Amino acid sequence: MNPQVVELIQSFETDSKTPKRKYNDFLTHVYLTFDKRINFCKAEKLKNKYIKMRQSALGYIVTNEKAITAEICKNK
Repeated sequence: MNPQVVELIQSFETDSKTPKRKYNDFLTHVYLTFDKRINFCKAEKLKNKYIKMRQSALGYIVTNEKAITAEICKNK
């Protein structure tokens, strides 16, 4: 599994009960985590780096929805 995604899963917390809701909350968590990093940076080059990282992480999560959902439900 992608190391960035593993790190994000470890930092993820939710009170949701259903797997679909947990998955949606995780997508929101990933987006907001990268959004904070992007807004914190002053350099445009660093902002672009985090934007690309966010896009690739979200793409990976959407592509591997079942594996991510299983991992989230197993851990939380």
